[in-house]
Amino acid sequence: MVLRRFFLMSCSSIAIVLFLEGIVILNYMPGKNGGNNSYKQEQIGQSRQIGQSIDEPEQEEKKPLEKRPVNLIVLGLDKEGTRTDAIELLNFNPESGQLNMLSIARDTKVRFNSRNTKINSLIGKMGEAGIIEKVEELTGLKIDYYITLDFDGFKKIVDTLGGVEINVPFNMNYDDDEQDLHIHLNKGKQVLDGEKSEQFIRYRKGNDKTEGYKFGDLDRSKAQQEFIKAFIGQKMKLRYLPKAGEIFLILKDCMKTNIEIGDVYYYYDQLAQFDFDNINTFSLPGESRYTNNIWYYIYDKEKTLEMIDKNFFK
Repeated sequence: MVLRRFFLMSCSSIAIVLFLEGIVILNYMPGKNGGNNSYKQEQIGQSRQIGQSIDEPEQEEKKPLEKRPVNLIVLGLDKEGTRTDAIELLNFNPESGQLNMLSIARDTKVRFNSRNTKINSLIGKMGEAGIIEKVEELTGLKIDYYITLDFDGFKKIVDTLGGVEINVPFNMNYDDDEQDLHIHLNKGKQVLDGEKSEQFIRYRKGNDKTEGYKFGDLDRSKAQQEFIKAFIGQKMKLRYLPKAGEIFLILKDCMKTNIEIGDVYYYYDQLAQFDFDNINTFSLPGESRYTNNIWYYIYDKEKTLEMIDKNFFK
């Protein structure tokens, strides 16, 4: 489950850009204003209605979008769909084209009903609205959009887009029959298909623990962030637009969102011209430790607010 968290962290972030590409194809399908009306979206920016069913959006007059910093949270679900294995907050400034990514540990300790719990359990108790409320509380940032992602479509999407070119820093070999996880990658620059991309994202150390990343999870997290940047930089290209229909069909089955087609078009020009080297990655400051015999990630409130004030757009 720990390995899946990092896998989902990567594919969750990738899904944001893939969603943008996939949704554009709707403009060329039959329907109102050239769009396909059969796929319904929720109203954006209404945090108290985020748990509402995607098939029954509330009909309210849409307020004009402002050119202000936008915050989007991406939630990667575990296999059972009752907990989040990845929580990513994206902070985008449409004026400057800068993007900040904040990873929030799934074991982060929060209060719920006057008791301690892990933030990843809130989606099973309160839906997306529960996690969004806590992330707003932790960061002081208002969440405008959300994406909830099932990771099953990840490998299909990578394969549909022709793989990702990555420089594998060393030979990676690991086998775990219990998890049905088998990693075998050779050192060097290469194009990874969906299966090999999963192996790259999930690798930390070899079976004998003497091979692998020197600093374990820390180095693996950095490698995954590089994978995200490489994927976005390579695939956010006009030549992949013909693949948007396939991507959209995959994403429709493995994610839900309150992003509307109009919202995508509003930001698409800025994203299309975005410098993908200008992505800043952060982790929620804190440390992991046992509290009452339960393993938690204890976030540092003061350092978190300092980091947000210094680096994030409001």
